[in-house]
Amino acid sequence: MSQPSLPLDDPAGLEIAPEELAAVRERLQRDDLTVMAYRFKGDRVCQAQRFAAYSRALGDRFVARELPDSAANSDPPPFFEHVVACPHSVVTAHLIDAAGEPTIAARDEILAFFAERLA
Repeated sequence: MSQPSLPLDDPAGLEIAPEELAAVRERLQRDDLTVMAYRFKGDRVCQAQRFAAYSRALGDRFVARELPDSAANSDPPPFFEHVVACPHSVVTAHLIDAAGEPTIAARDEILAFFAERLA
């Protein structure tokens, strides 16, 4: 999960039905799975309250990663610069594609996570 944005009008809300969330929680436990989640600390679309809500809902199966805003690409595509107007897209629009950057470390962690789980 990366910067989950919805619902837009409730920073602590989760865009998932309670029975679906219960099914996710049960599957995470049953199959020993985790949810990796990424956001920038100053993201005004995916705020800290959302991650806290997912943490309460999924417990230790929810692994949150928060990057400092300074790790975001300061020259994103126009939509992100003008409409989103804050660091938001960790591994796409705000990724800094250079060795040693926190967003590259996040991308690499995600790819390693997928490789481990899908192998």
